[in-house]
Amino acid sequence: MTLLLMAIHLAAAIYVTAARRKGFMHFSSAMIPAVILLPLWGPACAIAAELHIRGGEKADQEPGSGRFGITDEVYRSIRMDKDDMSGVLPIEDVLESGTPVRRRSLLLSVLHEGPGPFVRPLRIAGVNDDTEVVHYAVTALVELRSEYTQRISQMEKQYQKHPASAQVMMDYADLDEEYLRSQIPDSTERQERLAHCRSMLEKLLHYYEWQETGGRGISSSVGTKGKSAYIRERRRRAELLRRLGSICLEQGDSYAAEAAGRGLMKEFPDREDGYMMVLRARAAARDGKGLAEMIGMVKNSGIYLSPDAREQIEFWSA
Repeated sequence: MTLLLMAIHLAAAIYVTAARRKGFMHFSSAMIPAVILLPLWGPACAIAAELHIRGGEKADQEPGSGRFGITDEVYRSIRMDKDDMSGVLPIEDVLESGTPVRRRSLLLSVLHEGPGPFVRPLRIAGVNDDTEVVHYAVTALVELRSEYTQRISQMEKQYQKHPASAQVMMDYADLDEEYLRSQIPDSTERQERLAHCRSMLEKLLHYYEWQETGGRGISSSVGTKGKSAYIRERRRRAELLRRLGSICLEQGDSYAAEAAGRGLMKEFPDREDGYMMVLRARAAARDGKGLAEMIGMVKNSGIYLSPDAREQIEFWSA
């Protein structure tokens, strides 16, 4: 009896695998090991998956589309020559006006590639009229949020163990900024992460200032520490001020952003970063007089301006 069951399983596995390779069946290739190694249940699951896919094709009234899988035909239809970009559409347009099979295929492609860079389109897909598209989008967003929540929880534990560690504070601020750039947090959570990131950056600035002013017997003078170490400290402080100013601007705290910009001007008076930070802060505060004053200072300073900075100066000078 055992030999008979093994023979039936072997025959079924060979048939199902051959049908998959010849294109008669379209279940996921990830199921092939289960088809071969799982007695009888493996081929049965593959057949059930195939019936499910064909049921989706009938529902979409587009043969070959696949409801929960992307077939080879769909992949071929998505591919296009690199030189011909006329048929390329933004992902948002496809999600809003594409056919059901195209929207589902697109969402599955996004999930396959990794949903991290596609948060905004996934939010759009979350209010789609296609329930499967909504399901895929919501699932991806929940997974992303869960990953960040876990990472933040682990970082918080590490910070509680080493609250005076500059490296831990830097890693925590980096994680906050990464989470904010992902566009996943909503307005309330976003404000919380902005406040926390600002707190970490301010603590880092105080920490390095305390070191450099003799908190541990370390002098900030060029002669004591060496020119290279002194330059590294200035660059480190300038980077922290730049990041702090951007966070303050996003919070709407123009006063703190201008203070960070003035700190940048003091560290590197021959660079545009501090001037542009103060300019943005005064524009956010709607300080017309202060804005004109800063534009005049920039024009008279003779510093090199990047194309983006020149555009901003021209815009506010008009």
